[in-house]
Amino acid sequence: MGQEEEKYLEDTVKDAIVPYWALLGITPDLNTIEKGKVTLLLPMKEELGTRFTDVMHGGAISSLIDAAAATCTSTLKPQDEEWAGWVTTDLNVSYLNAATKDVRAVATSIRSGKTVVYVQVDVFDSDERFIASGRVTYLILRPR
Repeated sequence: MGQEEEKYLEDTVKDAIVPYWALLGITPDLNTIEKGKVTLLLPMKEELGTRFTDVMHGGAISSLIDAAAATCTSTLKPQDEEWAGWVTTDLNVSYLNAATKDVRAVATSIRSGKTVVYVQVDVFDSDERFIASGRVTYLILRPR
């Protein structure tokens, strides 16, 4: 990947960030960006806990999965195309283990077309335990 493409992907990922993610503490790992693949990070903090403040709430994990899929989708936008945006049309999460530490979501585009993108997202904790798996469908919105 050339420097120009790397810069474009990094800018695209930064532009995909929304305020809600900052509220949760979600950040992209800018060192892992590829076209169709990104990693997002979410630190464990008491505010994201369940009744047991040392266990991350499933809603925070689901939000991380959606954020990772959205960011992954953003990397697929060709430089010469205009998108009005992209929206989640389907989100499915399987929880495999309780998260009690910082987590990272690795999102990979598994199929993309002109209007629909399918993304697989796997979530791991800092000990590399498999926390959750998600499948997300995004609709690409075109300018009118």
